[in-house]
Amino acid sequence: VVIVLDKVCAALARWKEEGKPLYPVSVNLSRKRLYDPNLIDHLVGIIDGYGVDHALIDFELTESATYDNTDHMLSVLEELRSRGFKISMDDFGTGYSSLSLLTEMPLDTLKIDKSFVDMLGTSNEHEEDVIVIRLIIALARELGFVCLAEGAEHKEQVDRLRELGCDVIQGYYYSKPITIEDFDEKYLKK
Repeated sequence: VVIVLDKVCAALARWKEEGKPLYPVSVNLSRKRLYDPNLIDHLVGIIDGYGVDHALIDFELTESATYDNTDHMLSVLEELRSRGFKISMDDFGTGYSSLSLLTEMPLDTLKIDKSFVDMLGTSNEHEEDVIVIRLIIALARELGFVCLAEGAEHKEQVDRLRELGCDVIQGYYYSKPITIEDFDEKYLKK
């Protein structure tokens, strides 16, 4: 997380200095890192060192990771959120989290795992996947979270997710992963 966060903040600081538009960036936060007693000070030190607005950083946890000390995890997330960072649950629907944990976590975004999106809009679409997606979207909405679907590769998937009411859609349909330099050239060139 430290190396990635440093690169993200360096790019955001440069774009800010150049007067380019700034967009929030997600950075994975591993379960192992949550137990670092200096984690928050370390993360905030990197971000503040570059003068990056905390609202531009979205810390992402993977739902499939298990958390031995839920109270500690919640306190770390609450502290990060109180400092203005966004918090997302990645790969939702594939892990073993208790649904009750969702009511305790200070989340901003629930990310539907790609495995539910893969067959959407195809002749192999399963009604069960559609039901799960619809329920995750409704759950996110009821809990006040943004619902984001991962892994949309085709227009039919994007159309189906929009039809189901998904707030945000990401995937290869929009862009494959690109370098910072390519992003700068393609999306931020004045």
